[in-house]
Amino acid sequence: MRKQNLLFFGMILIGLNCYTQNLTCLDFKTGKFYIPMNDKLEKVTIQSKDSVSELKLKQDKNINKWVIIRKKNTQTEWMNGLNNGTPLYAKLEWIDNCTYRLTYDGNKTKLKKHEKWTNENNGIVVTNVQILGKCMEYKATMTTNNGEKISQSGTICKE
Repeated sequence: MRKQNLLFFGMILIGLNCYTQNLTCLDFKTGKFYIPMNDKLEKVTIQSKDSVSELKLKQDKNINKWVIIRKKNTQTEWMNGLNNGTPLYAKLEWIDNCTYRLTYDGNKTKLKKHEKWTNENNGIVVTNVQILGKCMEYKATMTTNNGEKISQSGTICKE
């Protein structure tokens, strides 16, 4: 009886594994996504010629997650839900299937000071670190015109 239970349990696990999606970088190029707010997003690393320092950003506790609609070379972001508030528009330049450069789209909305500054410094390069289930761990890095590298890690999940 015990062998039958183990065999039955093993077959269920094999069956479930057959239906589990193994996502790849291509699955994160288009679709609906969300970025959950977590402690990782508070930490920013700044590397200059002679030093490395860390900043801790204060998160807006009213934001639970960012919702993102991504098409081939564009993405639209909303705080706390689709069509909630004013969207943020971005352009994506795909470097390879797992890496892209993000710049803000000033043709669709008026850019804020930090969005203009990001664009003036060649945008943010986002790279896949690893895919776990339906989420991708990423590292976002911006190299400023004066040579500083600013980086932050985060997670983006497919809905």
